[in-house]
Amino acid sequence: MLNPAHIEKVILGGRLTIEEVVAIARYNKKVEFSKEYINRVIECRKLVDKFSDEERVVYGITTGLGDNCRKFISKEDREIVQINNLRSHATSVGEPLNRECVRAIMVAMIQQLGSGYTGIRLETVDKIRELLNAGVTPFAPRHGSVGYLDIEAHIALVIVGEGKAYYEGELLSGAEALRRADIEPTVIRSKEGLSLVSGTSCVTGLTSLSIYDAMIIGKTNDIAGAMSLEVLKGTLMAMDERLMDVRPHPNQSATGYNIRTILNDSEIIEKYKGYRVQDALSLRCIPQLHGAAKKTIADGKVTIDIELNSSVDNPHLFSTNDGDGIAIMGCNADATYVGMAADTICISMCNMAKMSERRLDRMVNRYVSELPAFLNSNPGLNNGLMIPQYAAAGIVGEIRLLTHPATVDNVPTCALQEDYVSMGYNAALKAYKCMELARYVTAIEIMNAVQAQDFYNDLKPATATRAVYDLVRKEVAFLENDRNMHPDMEYIADMIKEGHIISVVENIVGTLEF
Repeated sequence: MLNPAHIEKVILGGRLTIEEVVAIARYNKKVEFSKEYINRVIECRKLVDKFSDEERVVYGITTGLGDNCRKFISKEDREIVQINNLRSHATSVGEPLNRECVRAIMVAMIQQLGSGYTGIRLETVDKIRELLNAGVTPFAPRHGSVGYLDIEAHIALVIVGEGKAYYEGELLSGAEALRRADIEPTVIRSKEGLSLVSGTSCVTGLTSLSIYDAMIIGKTNDIAGAMSLEVLKGTLMAMDERLMDVRPHPNQSATGYNIRTILNDSEIIEKYKGYRVQDALSLRCIPQLHGAAKKTIADGKVTIDIELNSSVDNPHLFSTNDGDGIAIMGCNADATYVGMAADTICISMCNMAKMSERRLDRMVNRYVSELPAFLNSNPGLNNGLMIPQYAAAGIVGEIRLLTHPATVDNVPTCALQEDYVSMGYNAALKAYKCMELARYVTAIEIMNAVQAQDFYNDLKPATATRAVYDLVRKEVAFLENDRNMHPDMEYIADMIKEGHIISVVENIVGTLEF
């Protein structure tokens, strides 16, 4: 995987990757449009103007929207319909999406709208690009979308000088945020109020972040699992390549390879080789569970890679060989593909987290660990690492609540014109939360494994697991007497999110497989 933090800038026009979405959304990389992007947007816009001038009956250009599609709109009223569409759709409520989520949605908006089939004006998508590059982040409440429309409307209002936005840490009116960032507001023209809120951009943006984070957590869980296996005197027999070959799921084989490679030079593993006939399932079954979870994450990435590079508006506009054009009404705006991917990675993360919690519990449980109770070097007055396991158990319980699929739900809208809705946004929202939570469980497992390493003074751990130990110990001291461990867990979780745990291991063993 390319590290998004190392990307210098992103040029839209070709295939966009999730790493580039993360680079813009999380690391504030600048966005440019290629000549191909600019030309196809300009050419497609000519079809909107043509259809409008000819008074053709085309949904969203010369007609009302939603259930009002039966109403013909006169030329002088078409801009009113479009701006009203933004205002009326800005109805999501509650606490706002965080900055990187809004920015990821904005990236998906301009990528998908710039496909050359939507009829958006170049000036309009360029305003969103300006917001990204200037650090203006629209205020977008997070609750109340069935898969599109509402979140995008809050974002789009800012480019016309309405709504609210954050600039330099301050929440301002949209007009004031634009003024301070020296950005001129635009005027929404024919079809644009529809195009800006249509599509799968909110689902795609959020799920792009979640898929990326899931891949990071997936690899890091292999590292955490290897560290736990090592300090629990586990055997590498269950990771044997021959065992992987007779059940040739690629992600299972990759996981087995990762564990073997990470622990290749461990004196602890060598000393206790054959110590047990076999380990508990949370150790023995790492390739099988991690592999299955990583497969569904990889499948989700395939979906996102396609969706990011799709046109998801309605209607779509196509040039014809006779120099004319045609508007095709359909529903590429449906978010089921991405919604199902988001639902599935929640299940993947829950499975990884439930196994991680069992491993970290084994390390603090003296009845199975053969280590000091709760990895406590000074028992009696101290609890040691007893309570982080409680936190992990609670977090896993919270993740389980998020594994119910959102996309199986349906509540008809728009007077039965939209009698089916994808609910993909709810799936994306909970997937993003799942990643935040699962990261903490992995962090607690690593914290426990690092503490456990200190009880092996006479045996060297693997070079790779020692590198993780050294990274963690930069900020997290050996727990001798009880202290507030919240900063410790946050530090390790941040190291996971930024990919630093993976980096220190791969610097030693080479690229880990997914």
